[in-house]
Amino acid sequence: MKAEGNIVPMVMSQIKKGESYAEVESIIQNAVSTLSEPNKLASLEKLHAELDAMNPLDFNSTEWNACRYARMYLRTQMAEAI
Repeated sequence: MKAEGNIVPMVMSQIKKGESYAEVESIIQNAVSTLSEPNKLASLEKLHAELDAMNPLDFNSTEWNACRYARMYLRTQMAEAI
């Protein structure tokens, strides 16, 4: 996961497969832990923007729920990173 430029698509695909809130949190935490400090906030912002741009009609209810929770969780992580 060292290719920091490719982290957003990879994390997005993993989040959609998340079956619980704890799993979604773990996916995000693991991804962020691999980033270098200057890139953390920028990557969190990119991931949040991708989640904001999603259309709920493109997902089944489980995928959408995981993505919706990821948006909320990312907001708290971004606030802590500042």
